[in-house]
Amino acid sequence: MRNKRYTKALFLFILVSLVIVGWQEEKNHTPTIQAHRGGAALYPENTIAAMIHAVKLGVPVLELDLHITKDQKVVVSHDAYLNAKKTLRPDGKRIDPQEQMNYRIYQMNYDSLKQYDVGSLPFSEFPNRKNIACHIPLVSDLIDTVEKYTQANKLTPVGYNIEIKSDTSKDGVFSPDYKRFADLVMEVLLKKDLGNRLTIQSFDFRTLNYLYKKYPKLNYSYLVEPNGETFEQSLSHLNFVPHIYSPDYRMVTPKMIKKAHKRKMLIIPWTIDDKNNIQRLQKLGVDAIITNQPDSAMVWLSKH
Repeated sequence: MRNKRYTKALFLFILVSLVIVGWQEEKNHTPTIQAHRGGAALYPENTIAAMIHAVKLGVPVLELDLHITKDQKVVVSHDAYLNAKKTLRPDGKRIDPQEQMNYRIYQMNYDSLKQYDVGSLPFSEFPNRKNIACHIPLVSDLIDTVEKYTQANKLTPVGYNIEIKSDTSKDGVFSPDYKRFADLVMEVLLKKDLGNRLTIQSFDFRTLNYLYKKYPKLNYSYLVEPNGETFEQSLSHLNFVPHIYSPDYRMVTPKMIKKAHKRKMLIIPWTIDDKNNIQRLQKLGVDAIITNQPDSAMVWLSKH
């Protein structure tokens, strides 16, 4: 009888210990940092310089955006046009804000596009950013440069979270139709042989559904903004369960995280740049954080 009581007590002790250890691991969980546009608060966004700087900081995942030029080149840019706040013309003059829509990337050949400087102008949103002359790069050149840098410096290869900026309002105006857009992107990216280091993200469920049907083994991230839909309603637009559910950080709740994890999805919110919210999301248990300030975010997470 004594042996039975001892065995039972030992079993309960082990069980409680495992629960405590699991709770501690959850409590101490450190989300992966993703450098939004390469760390837009630090270097000109979506440029090779920004991506290399993020790699030097030790950021494990680079986040970037794609558009298509008139001559069907896949370029790295968040905006579908040359933003007057961020761009100098080849003659060094600023673009008139009233005319910036005349500088649509989809209406420009790449040889012309790369003559514009998208890094020298100070950007008020990020006053501490390093301002240097940069051009909009081809995504192929960006990836090749980062890969060569990590290899030459014997660094761990980084991941790429790449957004296809398609949208129903852009089809045929700011970009090709979403299928052509996706095909052009994948024609370039698949040649890079990035394996699981590549994630394709988009707000456009049409694009994600189209790509999943063609490439079901790729990692996909569904970007979601607050539009009144519930978690279930937003997922109903997809024909599959994505690897990642990526909401605006203000949407994240413990209930959302629990639902996503139950479906084997990671929760990776965007875009968080302040200490309080980054530490709050860490405590909630998000899997990664997309931030413009990867240097500060890594410090805040390590001290929490």
